[in-house]
Order: sequence, then structure tokens, then C-alpha cells
Amino acid sequence: MGTDKTETEPEPEPEPDHKLEFDAGRPNIEQERSWYDSLAKGVAHVILIAASAIMTIPFIWAFLTSLKPENKIFTTIKQIIPANPTFANYVNVWLQNPLDRWVLNSLVLAVGVVFFTLVLDTLAGYALAKGDFRGKSIVYTLVIGTLVIPPQVVLVPLYLEMNAVNWSNTYWAIMVLYIANPFGTFMMRQFFLGIPDSLIEAARMDGCSIFQIYTRIMLPLAKPALASLGVFTFIFVWGAFLWPLVILNDSAMYPLQVGIGLLTGRYSSQWGQLLAAVILAALPVISAYLLAQRTFMEGIALTGGKG
Repeated sequence: MGTDKTETEPEPEPEPDHKLEFDAGRPNIEQERSWYDSLAKGVAHVILIAASAIMTIPFIWAFLTSLKPENKIFTTIKQIIPANPTFANYVNVWLQNPLDRWVLNSLVLAVGVVFFTLVLDTLAGYALAKGDFRGKSIVYTLVIGTLVIPPQVVLVPLYLEMNAVNWSNTYWAIMVLYIANPFGTFMMRQFFLGIPDSLIEAARMDGCSIFQIYTRIMLPLAKPALASLGVFTFIFVWGAFLWPLVILNDSAMYPLQVGIGLLTGRYSSQWGQLLAAVILAALPVISAYLLAQRTFMEGIALTGGKG
């Protein structure tokens, strides 16, 4: 005669006291960590705001001073905001100097260099990131090595080379120097390294050629990086001064930055007009950044992930 056996579940063991104490103290630790994170973010924001203010103050001072009459700039130097603001300096600097010609020269140089830089640096960056050829690491090392060479070191050899090919006093001499941009090659290589190779293999299995992979897949994905490189290049070429000053000897061909340098006389200068020209020269750069700000920041984030 069998007897029914009832199985009883074992009673849960009581949690150790030290675990209860640890769980009880966990909220305090999380609150303390959250407080530290908030403090760190607050300090970082204060530092960034202070740094932004320090960099913005000279621009604001230059703009406000450019609104003062020429004879009031130094007599009212402690008065930051002009009592009777006027745009006479802007009108005079535009009418008394070939400023429109200088602006056009800078635009031609900047747009031309941006176009050729995006084409060539994208090809070079893609080859160094996804290409498979001998000496790739050596080529990349040489490209990075040129970044540490100061431009002033090669100024005289470049000038002699441009004279040898009769490119002195031409825009090509300026553009060729800035088109060979190792930073752009490095930047595009970093972006293409972040694209998985499986995407390229899938495109090859679908019958895409190397050119089709590059134009239909890689370039559309590279729009943020291209925007960032374009803004960087435009700002750099727009502010170019030393090399155009050396290679050009016709004032009608001067870009804006070199032309502004002519406004400073040996014995006296029209400081109101000079500051007005500086403000006008900064407007295209600010506009270019504001128009491509979101894409620019996205491109910066995407090009810094791989080594």
C-alpha cells in the first residue's frame, strides 16, 4: 500500500545582512554619482561659455568700433557702444578700394580649391581606407608626415618651382598648393574606415563595379564628411594671406585678405575702414558655417572614430 508523498518547496534563505546594507546604500551612491555628473557638466558649460565669450569679444569690439566716425575712434576708446553709430566706414571702404574685386578673387579661389579638394581627397582617402595595394601604409605615413612640416619651410622651393613653370602671378599657383591637402586625405580616410567592409562585399555580389561602389554607395554616405571638409577648406583658403602675397604681384589679383593688408599705411591707417573691411571679410565664413552647421558637426563626429 503506497503512501502519497507531498513535495514541499524549500524556504528561501534569508539574505545576508551585508547585502541588505549594500542595497540600502545604493541609492545614495547613485545620487552622489548623479550630483558629480551634474557638477561636471555645469563646470564644462561654464568653461565653454567663458571661452566663447573671450573669442567673441574682439569681434564685437571690432564691429562696434567700425560704427564710429574716424575722428572718434581713439578719442572715445573707452566708450564701447558708439553714441552716434554710422555705416560711413563701410561705404567708404567699399567705394574707395576695389573691395568687390578682392571678394570675387577670394570666392574664385575658395570655390575652386573646395571643389578639387573634395574630389581628390575623397579618392585618396577611399583608396587608403579600403584599397588593397602594396605600400599603402608607407603612403599613408608620408601623407601624415607632411602635416608636421611648417608651410614656411617649403615657401622658397615652391616659389622657385612656380617660377620655373611660369605659374608666378597666377591663380593656379595658389590653388595647386591648397588642393594638395593632407588633412583632407586623413579626414576622408578616417570616415571611410568607419564603413563596414561587408557593405562593399554585398555591393560586389550585386554586380557593382569599383566605380559604382564609390559613386553610388560611398559618396552618398560621405555627405557629412564632405560638408565638414568643404567648410574647413573654404575657411582656410578664404583666410589665406602669406602664399598669395608671395606669389602674386598684381594688386588686381589679390584675394580679400591680402587686399585688406594694403589698407594699413606705413605712417597712418584708416582704422575705421580697416575694421569695416575685417567685418565684411568675416561674414562669408560665418555664413558658410551657419548654413552647414548641423552637417558639419555630424561629419566631425563621424571622422574621429577609427585609428
